[in-house]
Amino acid sequence: MMRGMEKTVAVGLVVLLLSACSNVAWYEGFKVRAANECNKQPPGAREDCLNQLNQQPYDTYQKERSAQP
Repeated sequence: MMRGMEKTVAVGLVVLLLSACSNVAWYEGFKVRAANECNKQPPGAREDCLNQLNQQPYDTYQKERSAQP
């Protein structure tokens, strides 16, 4: 019986780890896409757009998100 419980815990940990990795990838991909959209703008608007982009790392974003009610 213990063997089945160990497998369940191991599978749960793998799912959690993969979920965290995909969240980081999604977040970074969103930032790259936003920068690409800025690069399509005319020169003056391009710099303004890039300056307004979210540059915070995923860890900081997650902490701020978790702190909100």
